[in-house]
Order: sequence, then C-alpha cells, then structure tokens
Amino acid sequence: MVLCMVEGLPRVKMITYTAMVIALAVSLRLIKYSLFGSIQFVNFPAVFTIIGGALLGPTSGVVTGFASYVLSDIMIGLPGPWTAVNSILMGGVGFLSGLIWGRNGVKQIGKLGLAVGAYIMLLVFDITNSWALLVIMGFDWFSALIIGIVGLFLPAAGGFLYGVGPITEATTVILIVTLVSVIKRNGFLLRT
Repeated sequence: MVLCMVEGLPRVKMITYTAMVIALAVSLRLIKYSLFGSIQFVNFPAVFTIIGGALLGPTSGVVTGFASYVLSDIMIGLPGPWTAVNSILMGGVGFLSGLIWGRNGVKQIGKLGLAVGAYIMLLVFDITNSWALLVIMGFDWFSALIIGIVGLFLPAAGGFLYGVGPITEATTVILIVTLVSVIKRNGFLLRT
C-alpha cells in the first residue's frame, strides 16, 4: 500500500500520472525518431523516467523507465536484446530517482543537485548499457567496458558521432531541470 501512494496521492491519480508520463516519453521518442532517425541528442524516456520517479516515487519511476523503452522500441519496430537491457536499466534509474528526490517534496529538489545526480545516473546508464550489450554479443567484460566508455566520446563499434554520450546526457539533463523548474513554479504535483 505504501508503494502505491506518494504521501497521500490517491492510487487512481498515481496510476493516471504514471500513464501520462509514460505516454509523453513514448510519443516524444517516436516523434524524435520519425524526424531525426536514430541520431541521439536527447533521451526522452530518461527525461520522463527521472521526472516520474522524482515526482511520483520509486514505483512510478520503475514502471515509467521500463514501459517507456519497451513500448517505444516496439512501436519504432526495433525490439531486440537492447530493449531488455535499456528497459531494465532505465527502470533502475527511475527507482533511484524516486529514492533520491521522491523522499522530499518537490519544493526541496535543487537544480544543481538534480542536474549533477541526473547526469551521473545517465552516464552510468550509458556505460552499463553499452557494456551489457557488448557482453551479450560475446565480448569479454573488460573489453566491453573499455569500448563502452570510449564509445561515449569517439565513434566505436560502428558509431559515427563524436562526444555523443556527454552531449546527449547534457541536453537530457537540461530538459529535466527545465521541466522540474516549470513544475515547481506552477505548483503541479507538489507534495507537503
């Protein structure tokens, strides 16, 4: 019962808000994919997973992270082993977001703390994601880790963009901080 309520937020509202956050993540990822293809410059599932976890708690964060990747990969038509890895890892990001920022009211979330924490979580997500996928493809764990880290900065394992990891994390964090600031300013979902 405690996991289904965020400081008095009724269960129906919790489910509705979680569904809305998932819908935003999936629809914006689909729009980005249809306009720009697979070029990575912002991670919409991560944006709404972290916001969902911070505003609605760890349970909503897990559900948002997992569902946003599974649903959007299926709708894009590209499900595969990366879908399982991405969705599980993003569910973990959502859970951590709920634990870190969901324990206090939204009023207590500082911009700098949110930015640094989200950036670190997304960097770890990217490295772990690349590492797990390369291990699944048959690389040894150490080589996979090195390629995963190098691939964030240089084109590796078939990539063509330089610095795509840190740039994507930065734009994603800027969007997260901006949206949370707007939510705080407008008093939406503020808990006591």
